[in-house]
Amino acid sequence: MTHLNFSFYQSGQVEILKETVYHLLEDQGVKLDHHPDIFKILISKGIQIDTDTGHARFPKDVMEKLLASAPGKCRLGAASSHRILELPRPDGTFYTRTGTGAHGFLDPETGTYRTVQLDDLVQWARLINHLDEISFLPFLFSTDVPMQVVDIHGLGALLKNTDKHIWVQPYSLESIDYLIQLGSAAAGGTSALSVNPLISMIACSLTPRAFKRMDLEVIYRCAQSGIPIHACSLPGIGSTSPATLPGTIILACSEILAIVAMAQAVSPGTPVIACPIIFSTDMKSGRSLQSSVESMKCAAGAVQFLKTAFNLPTHNYGSGTDSPALDGQSVCDRTLLGTLMTLSGLDILGGAGQLEVATAVSPLQLIMDNELFGMLRTLKTDFTLDEDQLAIEALRDIAPGNHFLSTRHTFQHCRDGFVPRHFIGSARNVWEQEGGRDIFHRIQDTYRSLIARDNPCAPDPDTAKEIDGVIQSAEKTLVK
Repeated sequence: MTHLNFSFYQSGQVEILKETVYHLLEDQGVKLDHHPDIFKILISKGIQIDTDTGHARFPKDVMEKLLASAPGKCRLGAASSHRILELPRPDGTFYTRTGTGAHGFLDPETGTYRTVQLDDLVQWARLINHLDEISFLPFLFSTDVPMQVVDIHGLGALLKNTDKHIWVQPYSLESIDYLIQLGSAAAGGTSALSVNPLISMIACSLTPRAFKRMDLEVIYRCAQSGIPIHACSLPGIGSTSPATLPGTIILACSEILAIVAMAQAVSPGTPVIACPIIFSTDMKSGRSLQSSVESMKCAAGAVQFLKTAFNLPTHNYGSGTDSPALDGQSVCDRTLLGTLMTLSGLDILGGAGQLEVATAVSPLQLIMDNELFGMLRTLKTDFTLDEDQLAIEALRDIAPGNHFLSTRHTFQHCRDGFVPRHFIGSARNVWEQEGGRDIFHRIQDTYRSLIARDNPCAPDPDTAKEIDGVIQSAEKTLVK
């Protein structure tokens, strides 16, 4: 089955990129923080490491063998079986997730900005449970819990309030073990977690071409535990990566492929999802931007390269904005980004609900993104050219100058199209009679309705108690 896509690359260009990435990893390599367990494994596989400096080179033949064991498919588990995600999505479209790590929150009733509280995260999860186009979620950065255990509290809150898959971003080396313990507690044990991985975890490079001890530990522990890894590179065009887009693609993909290779060295077949999340640097202010045209194009190009050259599942921003407000810029940024990434073949569109370069979120923006994702899924779906879809009978029976409104064919298909809930097409007089309210006021009504519903996703009391026990143990050990 084919699907609606486009490609940035002409004949032979993917091979040029591929050989350049291999050359960079073999000749220049990467720098790894000291991690004796990973060093021992990598050296045994033929990767050349100076154990004093951490400088690691990846010979091309070794890389090819390791990358060959990386699966092109994987499963993101969930507490409810109907929430399990088979990646790539079987219908050829995409999955989605919300924004991660944001510490700012736009109140859905007042529109005022404040920092995220743990109760906001709970309400955020409850809202997401009722949004069918949102596939999974990470946690926000709650500012009312001890800094040393922010990620642990975040994961615990989500495990007790949603049955969707959870994307985990560790904030410290010390928290990794507790995060995996939480996943095991919710899944019913370590073995159960490997079979049904309720959580997946982010491992990031420190661009350019360096890896912290924390991220090496994520790779090591997740590969051992059967937890899917999201291999993230977050370069800034013109600052932490070259000023040219192909140069940034080469750098980002080399970092991602180094993560893939390390995970396969630890445990062949470890699921790894490639995440070339690319920013650009505003040369006037020095600010990092998510939604510049260059960021979007570069990220989409990296996605296409990784899928075409290495058959890896891909994950990137598919929504978001540089604007701090729910305004026209936000709508334009995320619409352009979502359309580009959808047609580029991205498997997971991230960033729903986020604003201000992913540092803030809005429940109202999240509800709009949920609807935008439905439109993008319709856009992505391919045509079926059978007799019914070609409308052979209707075209034959209707005389020139007549209409199709009363035909049986129109009656059969009149409800086929995507039906938006908040995007309206009514005449001005009808809109004015209904109060003349803009889209965010209409979305606000939906928010109130959804958040008032009961939450059906609470775990059983024993599991909740075990989750709380892990959090308490982490606080006792890590909070000084």
